[in-house]
Amino acid sequence: MGDPDSSSSAAAPFERWAARLTGTPRLWRIMLSLLITLELAILAWVVVDRVIINEFGSMTSTFVAVVVGLVAYAIGWWALVGFDDAPDHPWRAGRPAVWFLAVGLGGMVVLIMVAVFGLAFGYLM
Repeated sequence: MGDPDSSSSAAAPFERWAARLTGTPRLWRIMLSLLITLELAILAWVVVDRVIINEFGSMTSTFVAVVVGLVAYAIGWWALVGFDDAPDHPWRAGRPAVWFLAVGLGGMVVLIMVAVFGLAFGYLM
């Protein structure tokens, strides 16, 4: 059978990253959410504009990027900043905050790979 401590050992990295995010000042978490949102919106724009054949007009990729940006910023604000600023119940990072950060880091890696690939083969502008 499985080790009874395996679930706690799998949760340990989440708890460590959540503790780091909890200790981060609110302004830094807002900026982190903004940067991840911008990066995901740019990635969505590049994917729709350059990879998917755009048969619906030239503004489709822009609209998709705006929608992705708005959704990502709402999720990022909820996960990294929180909507309740009550002094008796302070915000604490949880799994959604760590997952949002992981998606942001993964998106950054993909965006860098797309840029390097595009520069290497001349596909960028």
